[in-house]
Amino acid sequence: MKKALLTVILGGLVALAAAAAKTAPKYTCTLTNKTIEKCCCIAREDGKLYCTLAKKTVDPCCCVEAKSR
Repeated sequence: MKKALLTVILGGLVALAAAAAKTAPKYTCTLTNKTIEKCCCIAREDGKLYCTLAKKTVDPCCCVEAKSR
């Protein structure tokens, strides 16, 4: 009985995690037109933003939230 309950709970958690991954926002790098999971810009020590995909310093951030189709 305990194993069955544990299996149901774990199955629910896996399903919940999968649903959360699908609803997570995706971004598009406007310099490379690539769709990415998280923003590709990082803050440097001098306060400027650096795009890791285009390998360029940018201002403002080059990432925009991807439009759902």
